[in-house]
Amino acid sequence: PRGSGLMVWYQKFEYAVGHWLQKATEHMIGCVLCSPGCFSLFRSYALMDDDVTRKYASKSEEPMDYIQYDQGEDRWLCTLLLQRGYRVEYCAASDAQTFAPEGFNEFFNQRRRWIPSTIANIFDLLKDYKNVVSVNESISIWYIFYQMVMLISSILGPGTIFLMVVGAVSISFNIDTKVS
Repeated sequence: PRGSGLMVWYQKFEYAVGHWLQKATEHMIGCVLCSPGCFSLFRSYALMDDDVTRKYASKSEEPMDYIQYDQGEDRWLCTLLLQRGYRVEYCAASDAQTFAPEGFNEFFNQRRRWIPSTIANIFDLLKDYKNVVSVNESISIWYIFYQMVMLISSILGPGTIFLMVVGAVSISFNIDTKVS
C-alpha cells in the first residue's frame, strides 16, 4: 500500500500478514479465496467462462446479493471461479502497489464494505461445499473445514477481545464488571 500516516502504516502491516501468512496458507492447503483487485492477474479463458461471466454480470436483487456482489467485487469473482473449478493461486514473488485510505473515515467505509462481503462469500462457498469439493480438485473437505473455523473465529474474535478487555479492567481496577 502507498500513502502516508498511521492508517497506511496499519494497512501495510495488515497486507503483510494477510499475504505472507493467510494467502500463503490458503495457497498451500487448497487455493486462495480472494485475490484482491489491485494484486490480481487472471487467465482470460477463466474469466470468459459463461457461468462465471453471466453470474458476475448479474444485477443485485436481494439484500444478500448486494452485499456479496457489489461490496467486494474481487472476492465475488474469486468465489465464482472456485465454484466453477478454477484455482486461485498466490505468488509471493509478484509485486504490486495500491493506494491505501489515509484517513479513518475512508478506511472505515472500505472495511464496512469488505467485511460483510467477505462473510457473505465465504458463507456462499461453505453452503455450496459439496459442489465445490466435487468440481474443484484444489479444495478438499479439510480446506472447507479450515474456512469454516476461520469464519467462526472472525465472527467471535472481536466479541471475545472485548470481553477480555472488560474482564481485565474489572480485575485490574477492582471495578464491577457492569461498570467496566
